[in-house]
Amino acid sequence: MPYIGEIRIFAGTFAPNGWFLCNGALLSVAQYTPLFALLSYTYGGDGRNSFAVPDLRGRVPLHAGDLLGATYTPGQMGGTEKKNVYSYQLPAHIHTISGSVYQPVLGENPGQLTSPDNAYMAITNGQQVYSTAKHATNRMAPLKTTIQVQPAGSGQPIENMQPHLPLNFIICAQGNFPPRS
Repeated sequence: MPYIGEIRIFAGTFAPNGWFLCNGALLSVAQYTPLFALLSYTYGGDGRNSFAVPDLRGRVPLHAGDLLGATYTPGQMGGTEKKNVYSYQLPAHIHTISGSVYQPVLGENPGQLTSPDNAYMAITNGQQVYSTAKHATNRMAPLKTTIQVQPAGSGQPIENMQPHLPLNFIICAQGNFPPRS
């Protein structure tokens, strides 16, 4: 027989009889007094008429106590599923680009730099780099231009979740009251 307050991982889509999904649901203190005696209002509720079961949706359980200089208490939530990352949060780094530029023969008209139209496109390091030449020939010379790569993006949050497999967590509401050791 399971202990009241015991949490298990359950592969089903429902909570078995005597168990609740760990989804933050509010329960009646009067109806589930033994479970309330263990949880109190640690996970929500007013502590008089209602209390909540833990909400483990989109969360990873973490053992309560001291860990790496921080103290974690039951019911304390942390972390985020998505995070905005700004350029000032990135470590200093350099993007190096290399390639060749076409050297036109006297009298040839170089293409335009503003688009790949009328320009020779070279693939270098998996990136597309456009030169000023209309046609590719053997008249290529090392690229001597400094290119500065600017930060890009629209300030949208990035995914911050580790690889995962959705399963349900359930908490026992009917069973043996756990004895203290």
